[in-house]
Amino acid sequence: MLKLDKYLIENFFSSFFTLFAILFIIASMVFLLTISNMTAILKINIFEFLYLYILTLPEIIFYTLPLSFFITAAFSLSKLFETSELITILAIGVSPKRILKPFFFISLFFSFLLLIITFLSIPTSNILYKNFINIKKTESQFNFKPSEIGQRFGNWNIFIEKKENNNYKNIVLYNNKQNSLILANSAKTYKKDNYFILSLYNGMIYYIDKQTNIIKFKKLNINNKIEIDNLTILKITKYIENNKEKITKYFLISLFPFIAFFFIGTISFFHNRYEKNHSIIYSIIISILYYFIVFITYKHLYSILLIPLFISIGYIIERKRIARF
Repeated sequence: MLKLDKYLIENFFSSFFTLFAILFIIASMVFLLTISNMTAILKINIFEFLYLYILTLPEIIFYTLPLSFFITAAFSLSKLFETSELITILAIGVSPKRILKPFFFISLFFSFLLLIITFLSIPTSNILYKNFINIKKTESQFNFKPSEIGQRFGNWNIFIEKKENNNYKNIVLYNNKQNSLILANSAKTYKKDNYFILSLYNGMIYYIDKQTNIIKFKKLNINNKIEIDNLTILKITKYIENNKEKITKYFLISLFPFIAFFFIGTISFFHNRYEKNHSIIYSIIISILYYFIVFITYKHLYSILLIPLFISIGYIIERKRIARF
């Protein structure tokens, strides 16, 4: 029986990696297109582009792995029925449940892997993705252009007369909330920890109230904090709490390999003399149906009932279907 398990598993994975690679490439193209659209708003280099793509890998794997498992499992088994190999094995007394046993453990492994991705990898990648976007948005505000009106730095309106390399000349800042004005001969910007800092040199601060107060300075730093979430277990837990609906959707999809196992025998067991092989079509239809129902119900509490509902339907149909083998 161990030889049978090994043969079925090898047959499965020989097709699985091919289909997974195809779906992975298709999903990657969609995510790459999304990232490329972002370059119209934010300036990123090739390494930052690749970094964002790497952060999307958990979601790409998440959406392609369940489909690859179900379609490949149904395809690999049905092919063995087409060649009468499994019919011969059934004829010598091996039960259908024994043939399906290796796929049960594979489905458990894939569902467990997807649960890890759901509760750890996806929150982590999304936090890092959001941090990167916040940094780039804040950074874009530091690209001050000379002689341009309407530029802002935090709560300050800023005007720059000249720019030489990374240094600015003759800077004017005005804060209408504090009713204050800053004039400086030069300035430069840099990032430190979670702050973008504007350093002003050799200038004066004018506090305009009932009377004007003037303060001279040689160096003045104005800090602008970047909204960054530190990557900790607490932050991941908080992300899950704040995105319960999204996590519910991921949770339901992560269990799809285990749920799909109860349909594998139904769509892949057939007599090649009397029936045609429609396993791929059926597996695609069942996958689309499950994903569709998940996407329209995941915001509601009753969506969790999809798990016992699909398992019950698959189990009942499978028992009737494979009873004749």
